[in-house]
Amino acid sequence: MFDAASYSAVSGALSNWGYGPAFTTSTNSSITSGPAMTYDNTTLYLKGLHIHSPADHSVQGDRSKAELHLVHADASGKERGVIAIRIDPGNADSLFFSQMLGQNTNSTVQGTTNPIPSFNSQETIPMNLDVLEAIREVNMFNDFWTYEGSLTSPPCTEGIRWWVARNTLYVSIEQMQAILAVSTFSARVEQEVWMHGINR
Repeated sequence: MFDAASYSAVSGALSNWGYGPAFTTSTNSSITSGPAMTYDNTTLYLKGLHIHSPADHSVQGDRSKAELHLVHADASGKERGVIAIRIDPGNADSLFFSQMLGQNTNSTVQGTTNPIPSFNSQETIPMNLDVLEAIREVNMFNDFWTYEGSLTSPPCTEGIRWWVARNTLYVSIEQMQAILAVSTFSARVEQEVWMHGINR
């Protein structure tokens, strides 16, 4: 499913999309030079990632504290698929989120440096990000639900393939606080399953 090597060192910029942390990839010539995944003989390319809080997806009625979306587009740049990973506090640091820490010293959360720009900031921070680490932390995304739906942010474009990890990505309490400190409510109202045909 993933071209694992291409996800391991992604250049781009860390920012805040107005509701929480975000990362936009930078490509030398076109989106097709970036990280790629393939499904049903279709190749999609990583466009960027962002975080919603709380999670957009619920499992048996429970919503995680946040949710990471890896947004993928086709060769023309049209958004076609999203990898979703639910985020909750656990007992240890997430190596994926540790990459984002220490890049900025402008704000603090309970005495620790918070590198992620706040939701009212226009700041962007160039960095390289090992996106594959997020996939590693949910068992290489070996177990997931998939369905066709829409984007969860306006204009909520239809025709989007979703892959939702069954495993949760756990972060330390301090990391969770840092993420939520630069986030504001952005979860979409829970949608009916209707005819989406979730593949279990």
